[in-house]
Amino acid sequence: MKLKIIFDNFKNVADTALFSLKICFAFIPFLCGFLFFSPIPSAYAQSSVLSPRQVAEYALTLEKLEADFYQRAAMAAMNGGLASAPQIAKDAIASYGEDEANHVTDLSAALRSIGGDPEAIKIPTNPNYSAILGRDPFANPRDFLLAGQYVEDLGVAAYKGQVQNLLAAGDAGKPVLAAALAIHSVEARHAAGIRFLRETLLGESVRPWISTNASNREVIYNENRQGSPIPFNQDAFDGYATKDEVLALVTPILNLTSSFPVQPMEETAPANTNEPSAPTTTNEPSAPANTNEPSAPTTTNEPSAPVRALW
Repeated sequence: MKLKIIFDNFKNVADTALFSLKICFAFIPFLCGFLFFSPIPSAYAQSSVLSPRQVAEYALTLEKLEADFYQRAAMAAMNGGLASAPQIAKDAIASYGEDEANHVTDLSAALRSIGGDPEAIKIPTNPNYSAILGRDPFANPRDFLLAGQYVEDLGVAAYKGQVQNLLAAGDAGKPVLAAALAIHSVEARHAAGIRFLRETLLGESVRPWISTNASNREVIYNENRQGSPIPFNQDAFDGYATKDEVLALVTPILNLTSSFPVQPMEETAPANTNEPSAPTTTNEPSAPANTNEPSAPTTTNEPSAPVRALW
């Protein structure tokens, strides 16, 4: 009799537990739907809602521009303004350029898989890269690395800015989302690498990550999003940029107009000897005797590790 009572009590407890589990499992789809398809909070709201195809076309435009940027840098590193750059900087230009070319191939395939035409995505024959700084970014290593930092930081933020659109598209957005995620982390490594080179080769006050409350001299898009539960302005988090914000910065390059709305930023203090606008400064890359300058390949401050081992 006692055994039967114990068995009945155990059965009742088990039935109650199973019923609770069933309720939990039934609630999971509802929870997922709430997380992914509920209205977007104002802090994350996009200025425009894009389809997966539009996101792919937008990203491909940026990748073609980046690939062209590094291709021109590679030519300048051979017999132009970047010829004096340390070998580690030239290695970065070469490897990053290869990555960007592969990104173009990857995104082209993703766009083609959803019915798009990657060949229809065009950039100018001669983009106006001088719009980035208000001067030729390929004229010397200092200006190139600064322009490269702005370009890579913006590329990382641009990918994050489209995650909500791709998630909202469901299965239709998965091919582009997969490509975007695969590319995004590599772009982040590029950004960290360029920043590292500016810090170690030029002695610039910049770290491989975006600093807390970064000024517009360090990052050219808005890191501080009002009303967000995530403090994007802290260095533990990276912000995002919407398509409209990105195009406001990139359009001068694509349309051959004047300059970035926030540029030139480093022209404001020409008397500062650390500024790239002062060609006679002792810290400039044209002074090969300065051991801190990128024009001195044998500088004691040049990192000795292979470029891929750094980031």
